Amino acid sequence: MSWNIRTDLAIENREIYQKAEKVEDEIPGIKTDFENVSEDLKVTKVEIISEEGEKALGKPIGKYYTLEADNMHLGMEEISSQVENKISSILKELLQLSAKDKVLVVGLGNEEVTPDSLGPKVISRINITSHLIKYVPQYINEDTRSVSAIVPGVLGTTGIETSDIIKAVSEKTTPDKIIVIDALAARNIKRIKNTIQISDTGIIPGAGVGNNRQRLNKETIGIPVVAIGVPTVVDSKTIVSDVIEGLIEENKIDDDKKEDYYKYIQKMLPEIENNSIVTPTEIDEVIANISEIIANGINMALN
Repeated sequence: MSWNIRTDLAIENREIYQKAEKVEDEIPGIKTDFENVSEDLKVTKVEIISEEGEKALGKPIGKYYTLEADNMHLGMEEISSQVENKISSILKELLQLSAKDKVLVVGLGNEEVTPDSLGPKVISRINITSHLIKYVPQYINEDTRSVSAIVPGVLGTTGIETSDIIKAVSEKTTPDKIIVIDALAARNIKRIKNTIQISDTGIIPGAGVGNNRQRLNKETIGIPVVAIGVPTVVDSKTIVSDVIEGLIEENKIDDDKKEDYYKYIQKMLPEIENNSIVTPTEIDEVIANISEIIANGINMALN
C-alpha cells in the first residue's frame, strides 16, 4: 500500500505487520495471548517485550489488552456484565493497587463532539470518593479508596495543553496511579462498536480524532498511567483501501498491477493531513452504552 493505514490499536498494528511482512508465526519482540472468555467476549493480549517489537508495531514496550464483543455497543446486560468484569480484572492487574493508593481518573476529549466525548461521559459515572474521605469520613467505609476525577477539556477550548493540566492536578492531589480514557481510531470499522483497548503505556490525547498532543505516561507525568481507549472513528482512506484491496483479491490482480491501483487511489484522495474521518450514524448510542460499561468496570476495580 502506498500510504500508512491509521490505527491506535496494538492488535491492528500486529495484523497489519503480519500481512505486510507475510509473517504467520509470532512477530519477534512480541508475545500474544488469546482468551475466549465466553461465546460473546474475546480478549487478546499483545505484549511488546523488546525494542524490536516496539519498532515493528510502532508502539511503546508494554501490555495492550483488546476486548472484543460483537454486541457490546447495545448495552445488553449479560454481555455488559462480562466486559465490566474483565475490565475490572485487567485494571487490577495493571494498576497493582495497594489499600491506600489514591487514583486520579481522567476523561479526555470534547463533550460537544460525540465521537470524542467518551472520556467526559465515563467521568460522569465514576464513583468519586476523595472529598468524602476528606470531609465526612465517618459516613463511609474505612477501606474506601480515594478516587478523584477530572475532565481537562481540549486545547481548542481551554488554551492549555492537556498534559500541563494533568500535571498540575497531579501535583496538587498526589495520586499514586492515573487512569486515562479517550477515543481512538481503528483500522477496521467493525471494531468501532465492539472494542475496548486497555494498556499500561499511557496515551496520546486527541489521537482518535487526529489532534495528537503530548503523550501522557509515567515519563511525562511522573506517575504510572493506564489508558482505556475505544475506537470511535475510522480514517476515510482506510475504507477506500479496504475496497481496493478487496477488488484486487477478488479479481486476482498480479503484483505488477497492484502498485498502479494504489497510485491512482492516492492521487484521487486528499493529502493525509486533510483527510476525513468516518463514524457510525448511531455513535450516540455507542458512546452512551460503552461509557457506562467502562465506568462500571473502573468502579469495580477501584472500590
